[in-house]
Amino acid sequence: MNAPAPHLTPEALQVLTAAADDLTVLARLHDSEPDMDLLQGLSATPSRDWFALQVKGDGMEQGLKLLDEGVSDLSPNCIDALWVDYADLYLTFGKRVAPNESYWLTDDHIERQSPMFEVRNWYAHYGLTAPDWRKRADDHLVHEIEFIAALLKTGEGTAARDAGRFLDQHLLLWSKDFLGGVAQRANTPFYSGLALVTEAVLLSVRSLL
Repeated sequence: MNAPAPHLTPEALQVLTAAADDLTVLARLHDSEPDMDLLQGLSATPSRDWFALQVKGDGMEQGLKLLDEGVSDLSPNCIDALWVDYADLYLTFGKRVAPNESYWLTDDHIERQSPMFEVRNWYAHYGLTAPDWRKRADDHLVHEIEFIAALLKTGEGTAARDAGRFLDQHLLLWSKDFLGGVAQRANTPFYSGLALVTEAVLLSVRSLL
């Protein structure tokens, strides 16, 4: 027998909406290398103001400082360094970290394995699909963060509860390994900071849920 859907108060809905907005920001920053328009927009405000939730902790504070440092210089050389770093961390396996769940949760570290299909089933339950799994696997960091944000945006108690389950059964099982690797191996403060902030926000969202 399924448990009844949790009741969400107006205050809870407001917090979950803020969490969804923060996750959407993070997904965008992990999605692709930043262009000049994005970087100029980010540099116009302190990184703390990019997020609605006031997440605390050393990792968050260190990450925010690194993000501020990362957008403080928008010279061509620094932007080129960001793009190279993005490619090494997310595309070419140049830093020996992979942004996909299957890599971390299979013995042989192979992508597009059973974890990806389990994640795909979660998406399908809510009528969602990854755009093109051949280009970017369903269990990619960006897709998983976007999925949690989508669940929180529904404003439904069952979806919020499922967001917590998805974090426990999928994203939080491997995010620390990937994001910790990024924080240590990135050549730019921007991506080191983004990794630290992302893990802090994910843990905070799980605590809220």
